[in-house]
Amino acid sequence: MQDIRRHIELKFEAADIERSPFPHLIISDFFPQDVFEKILSFNPFKGNEGVEWLEKRASKEVSSRTPYHARKQINFHVGQPFEAAPDATAFWKEITDCFLADDWFPRLVYRKYDDFFRLRFGDLVDEADFFSHFRRELFLQRHEPGYYIGPHTDIPTRVFTCIFAYADRPGFERYGTELLAPRDRMQRCWGSDHYGPENFQVKKIAPYSPNNFLLFFKTRHSFHSVAAIDDLVPNQRYGMQFQFYEPSGGLFEDLSTPDLMHTRRPMHLQPKDDMFRRAAKKILTTIS
Repeated sequence: MQDIRRHIELKFEAADIERSPFPHLIISDFFPQDVFEKILSFNPFKGNEGVEWLEKRASKEVSSRTPYHARKQINFHVGQPFEAAPDATAFWKEITDCFLADDWFPRLVYRKYDDFFRLRFGDLVDEADFFSHFRRELFLQRHEPGYYIGPHTDIPTRVFTCIFAYADRPGFERYGTELLAPRDRMQRCWGSDHYGPENFQVKKIAPYSPNNFLLFFKTRHSFHSVAAIDDLVPNQRYGMQFQFYEPSGGLFEDLSTPDLMHTRRPMHLQPKDDMFRRAAKKILTTIS
C-alpha cells in the first residue's frame, strides 16, 4: 500500500490545479502500471452485477430523469460483499485501505489546494480533528447502455469528487466526465437538481481512458455531466469514485434562513409521497 501511496503522492506533486471552468485537476497514469493491470484483471463486475445506485422508480423523480438504475456499484465504504477469488479480494482490500483506512487521501487533496478548504471552512482546518467531521464514499461503478447524467453541481454538502477511469483501451475518451459552463453566464446552482444539456456548453472532457484520474471541487458553478453510454463502451464505463462530504445537513450550525445545506426542491420535482406529506402537514397546521 505504501508504494501505491508514494506513486500517487508524486503524481499529485507534479499536477497543476486548473481553475476553469471550475477548480479541478486531471492526472494520467494515476496508479502504478502493475496495479492498474490488476484493476483490469480483477474487475469484480465480471462476476458481480453490483447494486443499483437508485432503483428505477426513484430515478424517475430526479429532475432530469437521470437513469441512475443503470449505474451499478460495489460500495467499499460500507463493506459490501462481492464474489471474487482470494487474491482479487485481497487486492481490493488493499485499494480500499489505501483511500479509507486513515486521513491520508483527504490530507493529500487538502495540501494540493488548501485555499479552497480555508475559504470554505475557515480556521477549522487548523484543528486536529478537522478531517474527522467528514464522511467518505469509495465505490466501483459500471454504467449499462443508456446511462447518462445531465448537468449538475452535486449536492451542497459535497466537498470534492474523484473519478477514476478504468478503460481497458483508448478510443472512448468522449465518454469521460464533461466539464461544463452555463450558456447564461449569470446562472449558478447550489446543488441537488439536474438539468438538460441544451443550456450548457462543454468546456473540457476528463477522458474515459486507461488509468485516468479526475479531481474536482464542489462550487456553485461546478457543472458536469456524462454523455449517453452505448454498448460499444468497453467494460460499461468501468471505474471508481471517491466522494468527500460534509455530514448530512452540513458541518456547521447555519444561522441563515433558509439553511442552504438542506435541499429544497420545487414542488413539481418532489416525490409524490413527499408532496402529500407536506400538504397534510399544512392542513393540520391550519386546523390547529
